[in-house]
Amino acid sequence: MKEESYNDLENDKELKEDINSILKSQQVENIKIVHVYEDSNQVPEDIKGWNWGAFGLTLYWSIGNKVYLGLLILLSMVPYAGFVFAIVWKIVIAAKGNEWAWKAGKYKSVEEYKKVQESWKMPGIVAFILGILSIFIVFLFLIFFMAIFFSIINSYNSNIGNTGIYDSTDTYKF
Repeated sequence: MKEESYNDLENDKELKEDINSILKSQQVENIKIVHVYEDSNQVPEDIKGWNWGAFGLTLYWSIGNKVYLGLLILLSMVPYAGFVFAIVWKIVIAAKGNEWAWKAGKYKSVEEYKKVQESWKMPGIVAFILGILSIFIVFLFLIFFMAIFFSIINSYNSNIGNTGIYDSTDTYKF
């Protein structure tokens, strides 16, 4: 059986008129028109914005969404400057990540894209909160151990005069 497109129905006027009348009538109100973006460089306005998955789980999100530019987060391992770079890069990838992921992926619709990114949202927020909590805990431990260290140093310095060494001018001190 040969498949015919709508344009090939020029000879069958009756069928063409039936199709046109159905499309113009109220019977077509439940049809959902889905725009397929064939040009992957065209980014819909609906998806632009902040991406919590990209912010909280930058390395994993980048690999999962084929946004390999996000792997620059590995430069955060560079001593001193890496920490500052990581903070700046996480903000950049969270702000531009949706656009980069759209261009890298093969999504059929904006709804499909949003569903995929929604699955990254909660883990990204949890990772961010756990990161802040771990920095806070490390800071508290640092303060605690510094207090112990300075207490030991202060105790040592205050006992230096009472070493128990016999001096020729004094008697033995306890």
